[in-house]
Amino acid sequence: MDLDRPPLSRIIEEELVGNRILSHFYYPKYVKALELTGNERVLEFGSGGGLMSRALIQVINRGGSLTCVDISEYWIKKAQKRMRDFSNVEFRLGDITQMDLPDNAYDTVVIHFVLHDIDPAKRIDVMNALTKLLRPEGTMVIREPVKPGHGIPLAEIRTLMRDCGLREHRSGCTKSWRWKWVCDGVFIKSW
Repeated sequence: MDLDRPPLSRIIEEELVGNRILSHFYYPKYVKALELTGNERVLEFGSGGGLMSRALIQVINRGGSLTCVDISEYWIKKAQKRMRDFSNVEFRLGDITQMDLPDNAYDTVVIHFVLHDIDPAKRIDVMNALTKLLRPEGTMVIREPVKPGHGIPLAEIRTLMRDCGLREHRSGCTKSWRWKWVCDGVFIKSW
C-alpha cells in the first residue's frame, strides 16, 4: 500500500462520504460523546485528512490542544489545509513508534478506525508507544470495525489495552449503518 498517496477510491470516499456527510453529522456526535471539557491535550492517532480533527478542535477550545499524527504525507497535508485556521493544533508525520513526543503529555488519545489497518504483529508496539504518551489516569478512546477480514474483535482490543497497562473503563459493540458492527472502548492508564 502506498502510504503517501492513497488509492483514488479512498480519496473520493473521504470527499463524498466523509467531508459531506460524516463531518457534519457523525464526527460531531462522536466527539460530543467523548465528554471532553475543552482544556485537554488530545492526540489523534491516524488523523487522516482531518475530518474528525475538525470536530475535536471545535470542542478543545478552552486552552486545550490537538496533535494530529498520521503516517501519510498526503493525509497530513490535507489535514493541515482543513485546520489552517486553528493555532492550537500540531501535525506530526511518521511512525508513532519512532516519534519523539513527550511521555505522559496527553490527557486523551483517540484511535478511530485505524488499529485494524495495522499489521497484527505491530499492534502491541503501536499501543505501547501510545500508552507512553498518556499521562497517568489519561484516557485511551478507541473505535474499530469488527468486520471479518477488515476489522478487529473486541476481545483483541481488550487484550491489547490490558497488555499495555490500561484498565477498561467501558467497552462494547454496536450496530453500524456502514460497517455492520463497531466496537468502542474507553481505557484508563494506571499510575
